[in-house]
Amino acid sequence: MRLGKKAVCALCDKPQAKSYKPFCSRRCKLIDLGNWIDGGYKLPSEEAPSEAEILDLSDYLSQKKQQF
Repeated sequence: MRLGKKAVCALCDKPQAKSYKPFCSRRCKLIDLGNWIDGGYKLPSEEAPSEAEILDLSDYLSQKKQQF
C-alpha cells in the first residue's frame, strides 16, 4: 500500500485524473497517443529489417489503406 504518495501523470507529473489514468487530462492522453503513432517510443536497433519483414509491412499497410 502506498501511503502519502499520489499518482502523477505519465507525461507532466501533475496529479492523475481517474477518467484519464495514467494521465492528468485528455490533452496528455492525446500527446502520448501521438508519440506512439509517430514512432516516438520506438526502441533503437542495430538490426535492419529483412526483406520479408518489409514486404509483410508493405502488404499490411496497403490492406489498411484500402479499408479507408
